Amino acid sequence: MVDKKSPVVVEQESHVHQEKKESYVISSDRRVREIAANFGIGAQLQQPKPESTLLERHLQREKQLREKRQRNLEQIMRYTHDYCRDETAGEPDIDWLHRFFEMAQDIHGASMQKLWSRVLKQEIITIGSTSLKALNVLKDMTQREAQTFQRAATLACSFGHDNSKKLLLGYKCAGTLRTFYKKDGPHLINLGSHHLPYSSLLLLIDLGLILGTELESGEIEFEPALPLSYQGKNIALKPLQKGIRLIYYRFSPTGAELCKLLGNKPSNQYYDQLIALLNQKFMVQTDVKGSIHHTA
Repeated sequence: MVDKKSPVVVEQESHVHQEKKESYVISSDRRVREIAANFGIGAQLQQPKPESTLLERHLQREKQLREKRQRNLEQIMRYTHDYCRDETAGEPDIDWLHRFFEMAQDIHGASMQKLWSRVLKQEIITIGSTSLKALNVLKDMTQREAQTFQRAATLACSFGHDNSKKLLLGYKCAGTLRTFYKKDGPHLINLGSHHLPYSSLLLLIDLGLILGTELESGEIEFEPALPLSYQGKNIALKPLQKGIRLIYYRFSPTGAELCKLLGNKPSNQYYDQLIALLNQKFMVQTDVKGSIHHTA
């Protein structure tokens, strides 16, 4: 299993921060020239024109690309080795390894390389833990998209009997005799205050990491208590009245796979707000040991 004590953190590279600061003073003309030079496609921007032929420049660019890809794979293997300890290892499927290296060679940023190294470590320890579909999704994610997903993953929990990853929003409940059984409106956490606005949800839905429909659980029974697990914290919920249902988004199977790779990284602010919200309609017991099975 992934080491829960050292979760993966996808961060902006330091040079990216530096470039952002410099972008206020660097002209677009200079930026284009830098990009062209870095990718070996700036011949027509040079004065005087280079003496090398078009084919020679193409071959030089291909050589540089192959060197970068080789450097990327070697760096990922180094990170993977650094993450490994004395865990019992299996032998990954050879076709899976070929596909992994084929995709990983084009991962250039150190932060994303570390994430890919965690994927490889996990596969070596637990064969079949990461599907090729999950690898394809990860390959197509930009660093900014990966950061958005990581913010959602820090809010992920599971409740009930199925252990599927969910993004718990809050609850809704039926009315009482005093309100003539009129349903009480939903009581929800503002995910935007936890750096996950609705636009980020739409992005993750578009990436296929979160299912696109807001869901609600079945009515929560008084007994047995409903188990809820948040980033390694175990909670038990007993409703204070009938008709209470939890509202949530469900991570897709691929999203759930990637959540496991990131490990536990709880948001204390979200946890405190969640417990305060649930305390309004539930008897909440935290730090519960063991598991309670209940269908929600």
